[in-house]
Amino acid sequence: MFKVIRKSFFLFCSQISFFILFFPLLLFAQLPAIDIDEKTQNNIMQGRIVACDFAEGFATHSVKLIENNNQIPAYSLYQNYWDTLYLRSQKIEIPFYDEQIKFLLIQEGNTPFAFPISSTVSVGFVKNKGKQHVGVDFSVQKREPVVASFDGVIRISKKYEEYGNTVVIRHYNGLETVYALLNQVNVISGQKVNAGDLIGYVGSVDGKKHTFHYETRFFNEIFNPEKMINFSERKLQNNMLVLTPKDFIIAPIATHKLIINQEDIKPEKEISDAPTQDIQNISPEFHIVKQGETIFRICTNYNITPEQLKSWNKIKGDKIEVGQKLRIR
Repeated sequence: MFKVIRKSFFLFCSQISFFILFFPLLLFAQLPAIDIDEKTQNNIMQGRIVACDFAEGFATHSVKLIENNNQIPAYSLYQNYWDTLYLRSQKIEIPFYDEQIKFLLIQEGNTPFAFPISSTVSVGFVKNKGKQHVGVDFSVQKREPVVASFDGVIRISKKYEEYGNTVVIRHYNGLETVYALLNQVNVISGQKVNAGDLIGYVGSVDGKKHTFHYETRFFNEIFNPEKMINFSERKLQNNMLVLTPKDFIIAPIATHKLIINQEDIKPEKEISDAPTQDIQNISPEFHIVKQGETIFRICTNYNITPEQLKSWNKIKGDKIEVGQKLRIR
């Protein structure tokens, strides 16, 4: 009789222990995915930045890095802004003309657009309880590769708080794309990438639901990626993107620099310390104007400003002719 009571008591204690230990985990598993918004972004700026979780076997020494400031996409257009720590640490006035700005998304010689992930959209660019979701979320059930949308250079490869492992790519037309909540990353700051190149992975083999977050920005300000990409058909809306001041959400600015480990900033230091004479003292280079080219398109291709092009070539106005030889360096 005593043995039966002792056995029952032991079974009861085991059940209670299981309930106490695992019930909170069951509750946590039911919590919705974090909605990344402006408030969340402010939290990111206050936390400590650490290095990304890199994919196993990813060899950083074999990647192709830019060698000087002149290879940074739209470097002059961004007024020499190239922050490899923060999504946005400086406000730059967007150069609207007649209350709009136009971008040619795919130019001759560029790799075609690549949809970033094979999964489908779970949360769009919508408002929820008064908060603006500042990007597009994808629901991911298993480990999936994430690829670059356009040609460009990696500006950021860091781990933040709610954003997790985050990659930011500056593209040659000045647009930037943000890839967040990655499980593992395959790129480092300053690395050249083409559309379709692997930048990391999201999800895992455990079969649990994961979220991949995608944003589009220009001059550090956020705009609706659905204006550029048709997410249901997984293609560009149009090769010409037109944005107005009303299309942008003003993002918060990082108010102070964070202390990070010295080894975490080696790739960035290699870029940011590039001497300015690399740009100023190089030999002149020239471009022959082709049919259909404009000053804006040429400047975008060579990452220079229209003012520089006009000054070097003594151009007044915006008229150029086919076959004209223009200095672009």
